[in-house]
Amino acid sequence: DVGFALPIKHSAIWIRSSTGISLGERNEPFANFYFGGFGNNWIDYQSEKRYRAYYSFPGSELNDIGGTNFGKLMLEWILPPIRFRRLGTPAFYSTWARLALFSSGITTNLDNTPLNRSLYNIGSQLDFRIIMLSHLKLTFSLGYAIAFEKNRRNSNEFMISLKIL
Repeated sequence: DVGFALPIKHSAIWIRSSTGISLGERNEPFANFYFGGFGNNWIDYQSEKRYRAYYSFPGSELNDIGGTNFGKLMLEWILPPIRFRRLGTPAFYSTWARLALFSSGITTNLDNTPLNRSLYNIGSQLDFRIIMLSHLKLTFSLGYAIAFEKNRRNSNEFMISLKIL
């Protein structure tokens, strides 16, 4: 991954890439990589930015894209956070909101033209940091993405998640 700071304070462009190859048999399910979805759960404890993970591909169904090898490239623009002075009550308030815009492309089964798939997506994720009972940090996330593939109908995905701790 490589990132570049922008002239806008607290804003950056990131280029993220990943590749993989499996030496197993193509018809063996455990020898394939699977991709799809934001990857967040409704109630979660892991990173809220899972759209960055190699296995995620927002806009498509979870595990919809598969193959024994792949190449993936993502472009992400992280916008400056909006900080809140007074949003909520002393026991439950939001401190900031941050928007990220992203687009990625993935190609699977590079060595087998009939099984080769190439998809692209564009999406965004908005995160709110929430403080509860003075010290418990929560992150409420909303995301939306559209995936495109030649000769197939576009698919989209909406994500809502609450990260606890």
